[in-house]
Amino acid sequence: MRQHLEREKELDAVLKFSQKRFKKFEEIIIRLYKGERFEGFFSTDKRIPKIYQCFNAVHKHLKNLLKDVLIYLDSNTGLIDDEANIQAVYNIVKYRSYWQNDIYKWKPVGKTTGGQIKELVRYLFCQYDIPAFMFNAFYEEKNLLHINWLLHLGSGRKVKEMMDVPIPFTQKTGHYFLHAPANYTIAEALRWAQVKALGGDDKLATRIVASWIGTKPYGHEDFWDRLLQIIIQGGMFNLNKLTELIDYVREAKRENAAYHLKGRTLQSLLRQSDEWHNRFTHKTKAAAIWKPCGIEGVRLERKSHIIKLEELTEAKQLAEEGRAMKHCVASYTWYCATGKTAIFSLRRYEAGFVQQIMATIEVNLALKRVVQAKAKMNKPICDEAKKLMTDWADKEGLMLNTYL
Repeated sequence: MRQHLEREKELDAVLKFSQKRFKKFEEIIIRLYKGERFEGFFSTDKRIPKIYQCFNAVHKHLKNLLKDVLIYLDSNTGLIDDEANIQAVYNIVKYRSYWQNDIYKWKPVGKTTGGQIKELVRYLFCQYDIPAFMFNAFYEEKNLLHINWLLHLGSGRKVKEMMDVPIPFTQKTGHYFLHAPANYTIAEALRWAQVKALGGDDKLATRIVASWIGTKPYGHEDFWDRLLQIIIQGGMFNLNKLTELIDYVREAKRENAAYHLKGRTLQSLLRQSDEWHNRFTHKTKAAAIWKPCGIEGVRLERKSHIIKLEELTEAKQLAEEGRAMKHCVASYTWYCATGKTAIFSLRRYEAGFVQQIMATIEVNLALKRVVQAKAKMNKPICDEAKKLMTDWADKEGLMLNTYL
């Protein structure tokens, strides 16, 4: 009886809501500000739960300001059209005490929302020019340290005086940081600058940024700085071996916190890496299973065969993939099980059986980026596999790393 009454109450609420007519999105913003929840009513409009989340998270003395800014920007810009820009606006309001101009007097010049965010941030916070990648700071939900760096540089202070930089940071590193490629994230720009400051060339710096080191969370940075020194001081080597080397060192460090690089050379590390890849056997419990990441696979029916791109969600599957392809994908079990990585296998089926594994593909889930794609024995994937992967990534909204 009680459940029946609750259900009737829910249906009544839906009916009453359906009779409302919101002429402007401003009306929805005001209702969200007042605490109304529209769950189930605008199931496809992701802006609404995002704005509701922002109102709940913002400090109470800024809540009214957030409402007014959202309404103003909704009327004058395209910045309230998606979740990412709403997050940027939320961060802008959080840093209200640093505004240098009146936001209600600002009018955008550019038509793209990315350009409008840059204009607004520059108008409110910057007396001096800053690198283009620094504007990414306001899109971040957690790492607000990057916003502090933007404020520091925008006020004209020296790059070498930035606070709480998580890697060894010299004046030379700071110089390269300011001149990193504009299309990088802030974390990638920092890695690029680190390699350049240690004496690496542009090609190596770009490859490091595209590797696991370029996307990993900060931590044990003296250790990784030492590895970069060894790679750079060791001279030129086959850069296709770089990913294998990093995989080996990463796993050695993860399995043994005391693992160190003292006395090691590039040649010895490459030899140990080759030995590890050749003898690697799956060491994690074969029963380990994890949930699918939510990225859809692919199924293509051809005349004589079927192509499938399917996610591997068991330790046993990774081990079998590694044995078939003669690479160390099984070592990614921990990263898959903890939701950091997803591994997909591109396969050709005939009569219901796997006839060929065309590629093993790694997706960094935090970045929504395809970071590796390997054929058998870590060789580059064929043109057909690359096209299938590119089409899939485009459909699923995934970026592709360079040098895949």
